[in-house]
Amino acid sequence: MSTNLARHARVLRMAALAAGGFYVAATAAALLSLRGWGGRFVAATLDAGGMPAPWGACTAAAIALLIGAAMFELSRMLARVGRDRVFSPDATRHFRRFALLFLLASLVRAAMPAFVMAMTSMREGSGAVRMTFDGGDVVTLLVAALFWLVARLFDEAARLEDDSRSIV
Repeated sequence: MSTNLARHARVLRMAALAAGGFYVAATAAALLSLRGWGGRFVAATLDAGGMPAPWGACTAAAIALLIGAAMFELSRMLARVGRDRVFSPDATRHFRRFALLFLLASLVRAAMPAFVMAMTSMREGSGAVRMTFDGGDVVTLLVAALFWLVARLFDEAARLEDDSRSIV
């Protein structure tokens, strides 16, 4: 395996860990600032997408945890680049977990406001549900689905690599 590839993977691994940690920490600080923590140093606004603020805060926390876990799994996959085989079962498993967690975070971000608004509408008996979707949500869902497809392709590549090793 190329040492250049392993070096790039190490840099990307550190970037993934930093990005995931920063996202979780920034979300936690923002949510705490809504409760008065941080004083003049931290200020946040919560765009809950029409949801009540507690639901928006819970949604933001869930997304942050899913993104943090996804970036951790991505870093675990990148840690295996340069070791052993190109498509090791460990590496593909971690990438599959990354793709699944990222897809779940994207689904929560896109669907939770609509779900909460529908539940609120049913509870209040208004009958009308107004849902809006951002173009960014659609693109994020498409990218997450693409990651899931790539993860499945990696699984197939790992299977084919195992088959070719058993033949030789």
